[in-house]
Amino acid sequence: MSSPSENQTEVRLALDSAEKLWALFESELRYRRVFVAGRFALADRERCSLIVVHPDGRQFSIAAETVFIKSDEPGAGVGLALVGLDAAKLVELEAFVRQPAEAPSAVAAGPRNVFDRIRQLGLRERETVARQGLLADRVALERAFGSGVWEGLLRNPQLTTPEVAQIAKKGALPVPLVAMIVANNGWLASGEVRRALLGNPRVAGAHLDRVLQATPRVELKQIAKMSPYRSLVRAAAKKLVGASGAE
Repeated sequence: MSSPSENQTEVRLALDSAEKLWALFESELRYRRVFVAGRFALADRERCSLIVVHPDGRQFSIAAETVFIKSDEPGAGVGLALVGLDAAKLVELEAFVRQPAEAPSAVAAGPRNVFDRIRQLGLRERETVARQGLLADRVALERAFGSGVWEGLLRNPQLTTPEVAQIAKKGALPVPLVAMIVANNGWLASGEVRRALLGNPRVAGAHLDRVLQATPRVELKQIAKMSPYRSLVRAAAKKLVGASGAE
């Protein structure tokens, strides 16, 4: 596991059973957030290293940022956003949490075993995993089969916002799947998803208009001036800013 920076405060999270650690993963860690009880020398928005300690003594380090601080008892602690937990590292964390205590040496092979298993699935099994699978399986499935499983993944109710954004930015994304993403108000509420869509050349016309209409005015102003975006996107954003300013 990656080692924390020497210049960052360490926040240690240790639970006394594997069951409690798994429950915490399911309720908080997998959503890139966690509350750690205790008092820590941290300021708001300060970077730190969260050290997750398995009941068998193994450790897993994640770059984090404070988003909430409660200094007084009862209930003193810090709320952290797990900024270093990208999709690949989330797979590693899930393997770390799942790994039986009696076989710590196998942790590093966990994600690799997931990929090996997923590659052996038949067409029907892939579709089932895409629509119903948990995070580790979904990540491995998309890496192994790409566009062939995008529609199934987008129909999985457990799909996370970062996973949607990862699919949304694919230049080969079929227009019907663009429409599926754009039609979901919950996904469009995410700036990460909107930025992915705006950078995708497949997003144009009414789909582009819908993405921009879901974008806050302050962001529209920025988009209208940002050269990394396509000229089509900048022009449409500028038009929307002008229209809303005239109202």
